[in-house]
Amino acid sequence: MNSIAIFGEIVRVTLRQLLGRRRTLLLVLLSALPVLLAVAFRMGGETDIERFTRRIFDTVTLTILLPLVAILFGAGAFGAEIDDGTVVYLLAKPIPRWLVVAAKAFAAVAMSIALTGTSTLVAGLVDLAPAGQDGISAVLAQVVAVVVGSVCYAVLFLTLSLFTRRALVIGIGYMLVWEGALSSILPGIANLSIRQYSIGAASAIYNLSVNRTVLVPADTAFLLSGVLIVAALIIATWKLMRFELPGGSD
Repeated sequence: MNSIAIFGEIVRVTLRQLLGRRRTLLLVLLSALPVLLAVAFRMGGETDIERFTRRIFDTVTLTILLPLVAILFGAGAFGAEIDDGTVVYLLAKPIPRWLVVAAKAFAAVAMSIALTGTSTLVAGLVDLAPAGQDGISAVLAQVVAVVVGSVCYAVLFLTLSLFTRRALVIGIGYMLVWEGALSSILPGIANLSIRQYSIGAASAIYNLSVNRTVLVPADTAFLLSGVLIVAALIIATWKLMRFELPGGSD
């Protein structure tokens, strides 16, 4: 099999594993929440961009839905195979480790964006489309924030899952403490915050007014996101190359 075929097969298997989990159904239901809230918001006659952004996008999507979905899919891309030991069969095959990591990361990111991105787009259009060009720009900015955040969270916690079985617990702690509280009140750590990368990236299109000022400018946000993603993929590949197989090492 050529590299493209191998990549596609690993992606297919990973997607099947992720979709087959009970918690994925719960994530699908959770992703419907911003849409339902947007409908309620619209029925109340609200089309205020800043108010919608603060009450729905910031409070629900950016703070809860985005990190939770991406962390779960990222940590779960290798998680099941590591837990039941079947990862050794994958690694016993003559497949480049970087290809395995890339395929797993692609599947996790695709699932994350499919859920969170779709939810964000639909919720935004329901409520902000009547606001005209500014409303459409705000929706696109929200989608950009979700895409950047999804890639960063998923890749980071996919890598972490190769080092510890507690990646999910660490991810939830990171989401609640570091992202949920500290990064918003301590500007000095904004450069180490995926949440702030997302907000900064969105500002390239529209200032969502999540904060009074954008703590990480758009160009810096894209640069730091890229560094994080590349570094995480390299570390994950390095870890897989040293993954212990029965009777020896890879």
